[in-house]
Amino acid sequence: MAILGPEGVHAITRVSPVHMDMRIAYVEAPVARQLGLHDGQVVQATAAVVNQQLKLVLNEHAFNVPLFPYIKEGDVAQLRAQLLPTGKWALQLLHTGSFAGPEALPAAMPTRLNTLLFQPPGFSSLLALLRPGVLEGLIPPVLDAAELKKRIQGQRLNMGSLQPQALKRFILGHTKTSEASLADGEPVADNTKVLLRLLMAERERLQNQDSVDNQDSLEHALDELEAAQVQSGQTVNKGDLHFGLVIPFRDADPVALHFEQKGNKPGQPKNPLVVNMHTDSRVLGEVWLKTTISHSAQVDLTMWALRKDVADLAKFNATDLTDELEGAGLRMGSFQVYNAPRPDAVEDHPPSEHGSLIDTRV
Repeated sequence: MAILGPEGVHAITRVSPVHMDMRIAYVEAPVARQLGLHDGQVVQATAAVVNQQLKLVLNEHAFNVPLFPYIKEGDVAQLRAQLLPTGKWALQLLHTGSFAGPEALPAAMPTRLNTLLFQPPGFSSLLALLRPGVLEGLIPPVLDAAELKKRIQGQRLNMGSLQPQALKRFILGHTKTSEASLADGEPVADNTKVLLRLLMAERERLQNQDSVDNQDSLEHALDELEAAQVQSGQTVNKGDLHFGLVIPFRDADPVALHFEQKGNKPGQPKNPLVVNMHTDSRVLGEVWLKTTISHSAQVDLTMWALRKDVADLAKFNATDLTDELEGAGLRMGSFQVYNAPRPDAVEDHPPSEHGSLIDTRV
């Protein structure tokens, strides 16, 4: 092999760079509006031949196929919608499989259950809907709204007179799903999901066309609720606790609660219970609270508030909070308050098993 000097380096043939397939199809904003996409939504598309080219078809709209030629005609793919800073939308491929052909297994095809498993966590749409008066305002005018409004109000608590027992009853009432009650032959009590479905059914029955955005908001909120339910069930099977819900109030903006606890292992210290709270209050601004309760009855609190006066007020009342906890048989460990948004939590993911699908997004 000849050794080239500096003057001969330019003659070497450049090696083509390797570009990673990001598994993304791009969508123009008008098409995204026609499809009713919202940021983070998971949708399903089918691979089909359109004008002699293989495309992903979603509600009669066709898109270029990521990962070609690994997707073939008849495959069903799951894609997550993402709103880009440029105003365009991206559909990122999450999952697909060899579903084409008569030998395809129906159980392997993506279902709504699988779709909900990919849904990003959080209750942004539901929090907006459960503000006082918002959900009631979506009841069609031609409907006798008194009964439905009464049922919606019956699911709300009073922030100004909130008692521990009332809060406990509300949370325990949401630990069993409507589907589980039906399976056990028990009557299904009113809850947020039941009322959302009832309201959506009445609007569809009456063909209420006041706003497509309103109907989309109801559907998005229902997706958030059912995704939280499915994802919670999945973690329970692994021995962990992940349970989320939204508490609506008659006299205040709603509060999202999320309980999490890692499963205990033999010979290891018991894991603490972590309760995360989030509200976007029109009175206090956006507030987050993380409460860690250990098995020694110690409570560690971390609070984030966007408004400086709210953060200062929390620090000023720290002594009163300590006294309240001691009165309940608990001991204050630490209390930290930040005048800032809560940073996004980054989970530690264990190494994937052989053959697992790995998301390589930057």
